[in-house]
Amino acid sequence: MPLRYVDPHKKRGRSYARSARFGRSPVGQFIARHIARRTDPYLFRLTGGRVNMGPVINAPLVSTGAKSGQKRQVQLTYFNDGPDVILIASNFGGAKHPQWYHNLKAHPECEFGDEPFTAQQVTDPDEYARLFSLAERIYPGYRDYRAKTAPTGRTIPIFRLVPR
Repeated sequence: MPLRYVDPHKKRGRSYARSARFGRSPVGQFIARHIARRTDPYLFRLTGGRVNMGPVINAPLVSTGAKSGQKRQVQLTYFNDGPDVILIASNFGGAKHPQWYHNLKAHPECEFGDEPFTAQQVTDPDEYARLFSLAERIYPGYRDYRAKTAPTGRTIPIFRLVPR
C-alpha cells in the first residue's frame, strides 16, 4: 500500500476545520495522547491508511532505537514537500523532544508507511520557517505547540524524509 500524498496547499473544508479545532481542545488532546496513538496503528494496517481517528493523516514511523538498537514504531502526522515526507517533532508541545527524534538522529535510515527513507533534520532557518508554516496549514495545533515550547527554549525539530 503506497503512502498517501498529503498536500499542504490543498484547501480544506469546514468539517476539517471543526475536527482540527476539536483536536486542539483539552478533550481532543487527551484522545490524541492516550487513545488515538494506540488505535491509529491498527486502523492504518486494517484500512491501508485510509482511516484514522483524527482530522490529519498519519502513518507509522519505524526507526532504530538510539540506545537499544531495537526497532521502534510510532504513528505520526506528516505532509509532503514534493517527493519528501515532512515530520514535526512537536511532542504535543512538551519540554523534551520525542524519543523518535533521538532515534532518527542516531539512525537516519527508517521506514515510514512501509516505505524506505533517510531522515535529515532541517537546519536552514528559511526552510524551517517555510515548512513550519506548511505544517500549520495541515494542523493549526502546531502553532499551540510552538507557543508551549517557547518558555522552555525548545525549538521544535523538523525532519525531511528523503526516499531511498
